[in-house]
Amino acid sequence: MILPLRTSLPVIAAAVLAACASPSPRYQTAYRYELPTDSEGLVCLEKCGQKIEACQQRCTANYQSCLKLIEPQADGRYGEALKRYEADLDRYRGELERYQLYLSMSWNRPPWYGYGYYPAWPDPHYFPPEPPGKPVRDEEVNRLRQEKCEVDCGCQTVSDACFLACGGRRTSGVRCVANCPDVK
Repeated sequence: MILPLRTSLPVIAAAVLAACASPSPRYQTAYRYELPTDSEGLVCLEKCGQKIEACQQRCTANYQSCLKLIEPQADGRYGEALKRYEADLDRYRGELERYQLYLSMSWNRPPWYGYGYYPAWPDPHYFPPEPPGKPVRDEEVNRLRQEKCEVDCGCQTVSDACFLACGGRRTSGVRCVANCPDVK
């Protein structure tokens, strides 16, 4: 039986919406580390700890120097944003004056309607302008920090390589972390 287009469209739309409404499960790969069993492997792991600590200190130093380098750029971008804000604020003031004039002159109502007139659409027909948002310097710093400063220096890969070289074992497994299907 073929349904007419008029009745099949709502059915198709309902099916698509139902498919979109059910969120898909999210999976995450988890790693389990098993220490080496011999004493040489444990001594090697201590040396790995020193390498990892040196990597993390180098990463922190690089990140701090990057933050110092982006400060002047953030100041420049913040200055430009303040100039744009001033221009937007002037434009907003002009629009606000026009809006107040519109309300004070009753331009929203024709003169031939007198007492007892109820318009079909409630007042005001012309809405007040939205004020511009003032820029925040910290937002510019955060944006530049995300663009230019590297947070992950690769210390995890150094740690994994050293751990495996010392005789440790790493096993991986996939597990569901959100919207998991019911297992029966």
